[in-house]
Amino acid sequence: MYDYFQRIIFLFKRLLLVLLVFFFARLFFYVFNYSTFAGIGIAKLSGLFLLGVRFDLSVIVYFNILFILIHIFPFGNPLSAKWMGKFLKIYLVIINSLLVFVDMSDAIYFHFTQKRSTADVFRFIFLSDDVKVLLPKFLYDYWYVPVFWIIIMLALWKIYPDMINRQNTKHTNKSKVTTLALKFFAFVILLSLFIVGGRGGLQLKPLTIIDASKQASAENIPLVLNTPFSIMTTLGRRELVPKVYFSEKKCQQIYPVLHWFKKSDTVKAQKRKNVVVLLLESFSREYIGFYNNYKGYTPFLDSLMHHAIVFDNMFSNGLRSIDAIPAIVTGIPALMNEPLITSYYSSNKMLSLPEILEKEGYYTAFFHGGTNGTMNFNGFASYVGFDDYFGRTEYNNDKDYDGSWGIYDEHFLQFVARKLNSARRPFFAFEFTLSSHYPYRIPDEYKGKFKAGPLKIHKVIRYTDFALRRFFQTVSKMPWYNNTLFILVADHPAQSVIPSDNGTYDKNYEKLPRDRMNFYNDLTGKYAIPLILFNPADNTPAIVNETVQQTDLFPSILDYVNYTGRFVAFGQSVFDTTAPHVAFQFLNGIYQITEGNYSLEFDGEKSLALYNNSNDLKHKNNLLTTEPEKAQHLEKIIKAVLQQYITRLRSNRLADTTGNLFSRE
Repeated sequence: MYDYFQRIIFLFKRLLLVLLVFFFARLFFYVFNYSTFAGIGIAKLSGLFLLGVRFDLSVIVYFNILFILIHIFPFGNPLSAKWMGKFLKIYLVIINSLLVFVDMSDAIYFHFTQKRSTADVFRFIFLSDDVKVLLPKFLYDYWYVPVFWIIIMLALWKIYPDMINRQNTKHTNKSKVTTLALKFFAFVILLSLFIVGGRGGLQLKPLTIIDASKQASAENIPLVLNTPFSIMTTLGRRELVPKVYFSEKKCQQIYPVLHWFKKSDTVKAQKRKNVVVLLLESFSREYIGFYNNYKGYTPFLDSLMHHAIVFDNMFSNGLRSIDAIPAIVTGIPALMNEPLITSYYSSNKMLSLPEILEKEGYYTAFFHGGTNGTMNFNGFASYVGFDDYFGRTEYNNDKDYDGSWGIYDEHFLQFVARKLNSARRPFFAFEFTLSSHYPYRIPDEYKGKFKAGPLKIHKVIRYTDFALRRFFQTVSKMPWYNNTLFILVADHPAQSVIPSDNGTYDKNYEKLPRDRMNFYNDLTGKYAIPLILFNPADNTPAIVNETVQQTDLFPSILDYVNYTGRFVAFGQSVFDTTAPHVAFQFLNGIYQITEGNYSLEFDGEKSLALYNNSNDLKHKNNLLTTEPEKAQHLEKIIKAVLQQYITRLRSNRLADTTGNLFSRE
């Protein structure tokens, strides 16, 4: 019996060592993303780390189940063979080193997504050519990650507790039977304990990502989770689970997604405007001086905003470019882990701006200076009905190639201007910039021209702002300029905290006001982006404080061009003052909805928190109990959105405009 208990003791020693390694991986994640979690005290941080043990244990049990079973096997002593001891050591070190490598690598990727990676990351790794482009740069900038990982792997190998087998003395037949019975009893108890550990407790259903929200606030969920767990629990989950909160009629009344624009004959007969959407890569609202009462990094945009309609409470629907484009072009957000255009529902029939506008006589074109095939933008552009796609191939001059991502913004925007000048009118053009995407390169001829800020991206933001200035200087001389609406909006805020090269920037730069910085660090401010509507023929400035989101652009553009007809969109026209104006997102298993100064966090079943973004920038005061009416109001809206979203995706009704339209309450 002694040898059996010796095995159990060493099993727990070895698993505790693995748990310690997971602790260091979580510590690395926290330190590397310190700015995201700044303000968490030691006591609270310790509590979050302790909560994370539950998720770590689940992963450890699942991936080390063979290791565990061999140790607790009640018949004989599998560990008595030397080769078995060596095999188990190799097994534990390799399996858990790989898990920790995934966890540590995701600490870097978290900068760009603000969520623990889920199973959809495999589509990016294996089905995207962008990995080959970005990986060398990642390895160059973050060389210390594999170095730390190798150190951990070697330490795991070195510290691994080796056991010395000691055989029992001879037993009588009776004692052998008793010993076997005791071993089997211990085996059952231990197996039960590990099953409980693997499923994360005694609750009815195994542990999931959403369980992290039961003990941690939404912004701190990434500290509780680990990436292997997030990937493991989302692998193979394709279809959304149906939600039924209200009747379909009630949902449409609360938050209409089926729209019908009716215009008078006089309005319909008016000259159709061209529309140009300039989607700006990683342009956080925090970079723009106009919004924040400081100098900022966008002098041209600041000047343009004095002659445009500026939206002061605009939010992205997601934190990825691949989420932003469908949100704007089809009016459909990504309220799930996977991006819509790579999800189980990617082949669903959906209405799009180019499809609708083409029937209205518009020429439509999608521009992106990236290598053709990047994020499958060219495939998506074709799928949703753009007449033409223009990328790096069509630009056909690699002299202006940045060496990793695509054509520099200044040159490609001039190409866009030339193409539009020769295009049939009216036209709808969608241009997505790229220079402000990692790895943040600018042309050699401009080295030293643009002042650096504390972050590496700041210099590139200045460059793209300069490229936009040159674009407008060019198009302002073209005949179609005064009959065009220019919409400038970001795909998502930048999450990069990469410092400027060697800290070479002016230490006397004007800092972002502290209250604004606090806002951009909370869960609502993470989605804050600019929205500018510029009409050269009517450049009367205005600031709109209404809450708006990317999906609002789909109905807004159709409203602006005097479209008459029915369509489905999970947004409202910004020109409709009677519509419910909100913004919603999905991150780490939590839905967030913002209206005015308030944001509500909802887990699909119940509300978790209500915050006032005006006087509680750090989201410290949960108002669920003190302002229940506001919480119930926002919960009702997000439920109506979620039910219609899941129902239409599952039943392939994103383009279904049949059924009755109901007036809002």
